[in-house]
Amino acid sequence: MASMWAMRGGADEATRAEREALMDRFAAAVVERRMAAPAILFLESVKPISFLGNQALVFFQPIVQSVFDFKSYDKVVAILEDRENLEYLLRRIEELDGARQGKAREERKRRREAKRARGKSEEGHDGHA
Repeated sequence: MASMWAMRGGADEATRAEREALMDRFAAAVVERRMAAPAILFLESVKPISFLGNQALVFFQPIVQSVFDFKSYDKVVAILEDRENLEYLLRRIEELDGARQGKAREERKRRREAKRARGKSEEGHDGHA
């Protein structure tokens, strides 16, 4: 019996890892397109009705799949059904967006410092001429 439960736990972990990988890719795409704020607003607003939204996705699956080529549609539907997955997705979007904003701040700071250094070196050359 113990080995049966261990195998099932392993399968659940693989599924969980797959879901998290899919959500990570989605979060990265959202942040890359600088759509974190609208995505967070949308996900927070649909969180209370995530199960109903999931059922609508199941209902429209044949239509959606005939128009769009979604290879992982069932996985997306399963992810959106569970509020814990929505929370994970929200956290990942916020984390990745925070990291992107931090890098952008560092880049702006580096450019300002480089500009100041160029300005001071040009002043030094003008003063000696």
